[in-house]
Amino acid sequence: MSDAFNSSPATIGGLLASITRERIVVPTFQRGYMWKKKHVEAFWDDVDKQRKASVVKGADPHFLGPIVTLTKAEEGLIWILDGQQRLATATILFSVIRDAAREIFSKTGIQAASDFAAKVQFQFIEREEGGHSLELGQTDALYFKETIQLDPPTKKRATILTHRNIRQARERLMEKVIGFIGPITPEMDSLQAIENLRTLKKTLVSDLVMARLPVTSQEAAFKIFVTLNDRGLRLSTPDLLLSYLMEKAPDGDRTDIRNLWTEMIQRMGTHDIDRFMRHMWVSSYGDLKNEPLFTALKNHIEAKHITSIDFARLCGEECENYIQLVAVDEEQLEKGAVPFVRALTRELNFQPSFPLLLSSYLLLQRPDFAKIAQWLLVFVTRYSIIGNQDSAGMEDLLYKLAREVRHTTGSAVNADVTQLDKDTSARVAKDVRDSLALSAPDNDAVKKAVERLTLDHTEAKYVMSRLARYKQDPTKAITLGDTNVEHIYPQNPEENEWGGIQNQEVLDPLVWHIGNLTIFGRKANRKAENKEFPIKRPRYEQSPVIMTKEIAGDYNHWDENTIKDRAKKLAKVVVEVWNFDNTSRV
Repeated sequence: MSDAFNSSPATIGGLLASITRERIVVPTFQRGYMWKKKHVEAFWDDVDKQRKASVVKGADPHFLGPIVTLTKAEEGLIWILDGQQRLATATILFSVIRDAAREIFSKTGIQAASDFAAKVQFQFIEREEGGHSLELGQTDALYFKETIQLDPPTKKRATILTHRNIRQARERLMEKVIGFIGPITPEMDSLQAIENLRTLKKTLVSDLVMARLPVTSQEAAFKIFVTLNDRGLRLSTPDLLLSYLMEKAPDGDRTDIRNLWTEMIQRMGTHDIDRFMRHMWVSSYGDLKNEPLFTALKNHIEAKHITSIDFARLCGEECENYIQLVAVDEEQLEKGAVPFVRALTRELNFQPSFPLLLSSYLLLQRPDFAKIAQWLLVFVTRYSIIGNQDSAGMEDLLYKLAREVRHTTGSAVNADVTQLDKDTSARVAKDVRDSLALSAPDNDAVKKAVERLTLDHTEAKYVMSRLARYKQDPTKAITLGDTNVEHIYPQNPEENEWGGIQNQEVLDPLVWHIGNLTIFGRKANRKAENKEFPIKRPRYEQSPVIMTKEIAGDYNHWDENTIKDRAKKLAKVVVEVWNFDNTSRV
């Protein structure tokens, strides 16, 4: 392990130069290109600041941080185990410099621009004996080659997150380079622009230095892999887990593991894979408390002697079900469950509910799963939104129930999951319902909480739309159409209205109070906006939304007392809507 810390300086040009004997390759088990706009801009800032500093003779090079490499001499390769994001971004910047020079040649006909573009391509993007100086991992290799490394690059649709990151990095760096050399036009000073590109290339090639930490085995690399930052982007749990699975897997399984992982990442799309891993674990074993998720997963795999390929397959299978939930896949979900799952995962984005949803979706009969989603909405609204009770206690309960559902037949993340039979499923669902109902505030507590209830924007939209729908027709689901949350006393009243500053100071804390909110059509809302109540009242009277029409009928002025009075009236409706015995309106 000591050899891993015998570092030596390495420049970007030295690593990517076409005459270098070994190719720089990202192993198949590595994550794809993950840098976002802020990371790309930080890289550009490093380059640009060093370019300016290099004007002074004898200026020190800029340190870009450590990289970890494993030389495969017999294969003529250098595996880049930490540092791929920086080298990939450097290659993208080389391609931008190349293409800017090509565009100068196209617009001005200056041959020097075309010659310079060719030199960049053949010195730092391509290799003398063929291929390219940097080869990304399996997820990104082809896309990176076709859209960055080919000269000219091709246009190819970015279908997964890492491809979108590559495209966005190139677009951002092109903006920066054009900002540096100026717009490319037939009338531009082409010779000065080429000179500026040469200066930028020189900085990128020679003046950015990394500390290269060579290791002699993947095992040694893994020990430092878990602690190194990659330019401020710490490896996520899925990154560490994949590296660990690949490290302990036999050679024959590694390609299959990488393929399974790539498919999982592609299915996840823009959804958070780290969050999925956490929810998968919690749904089987409960809260992690203070233990890091990666440590828990690693210890579990080793204690249960689970093979890497089996665990990768399990993650893929669980991911498929998880995506159906968070994407609210109407083709896969029970039709009756769709609106309730959507409310939990989209409207409220209530993360603590996901493990119980996942366990229930995997094991319960579909009608029972739909009931769980409805009971969860009743519980979340009573306990968290209205009751504003301890979030830690709520999570403990939901995670405990998720674990109990999962372990009904001894199933866990190390065993096959089989859907329960009809009777067992119904019994388990009823047990969940009883636990939720027992822990939720009762009707009297809910009514008292509603009288002082202040909502945030997300909660207000959900709660007020359900109340409006119930008042519209208590027996049928009503679509209210284009609606919006309306503040009766507005968020931004005119200084000389609503009783002036003194009265506004009394009403301002009640802007998001449930008694001050209703549902209004968006266009009508814009017309009413900040008007005083006597102006708003006739519009409320004409509203097709019964809840809003009632305001005009019940009140002829609007102040602190009327807001609190209306909250008391709404409290009676709240306990009818969020009712464990009749969940059809949640």
